[in-house]
Amino acid sequence: MVGGRSASWIAGAAVLILLLGGCVDRQVRQRRATDLDEATRALEHNLQAIQRHDVETYLDQYLESPNLVVASADSLRRGYMVFAEARRASDDWPDTLIAGEPTAIWIAPGVVWTAFEYAAVVTGDTVTGWSERLFVKTPRGWKIAVTGMMQR
Repeated sequence: MVGGRSASWIAGAAVLILLLGGCVDRQVRQRRATDLDEATRALEHNLQAIQRHDVETYLDQYLESPNLVVASADSLRRGYMVFAEARRASDDWPDTLIAGEPTAIWIAPGVVWTAFEYAAVVTGDTVTGWSERLFVKTPRGWKIAVTGMMQR
């Protein structure tokens, strides 16, 4: 009978592992969907701040950290303070910003990468390109940890 009890214990453990795995998988799918939805809304909020030329709302969406990364085709800068000082000192906003449908990729719990095509009218000239944001979930909400832009 010892062998029979071992076999039934193993079968019971296997069923329990499969059930727990299904629960974990469902929780991961739910977390992924929630993160993607929340980060996409944070991106929309960021784009609205750009369209309104609302510098303080715009800056509030970025990670206040020396680890903030701001990338473009010709530079890579780090740090929130330098970024915020430069943004506050500039009146350089697009007259019109048209953002394409964003792509959002769930990287890990609380980490979502987004990218979108854009067209911006700046003093009568239209520029186009791609922009990206890496959002991280913080106690203060979703914040941009990495931002990049590349004109075409």
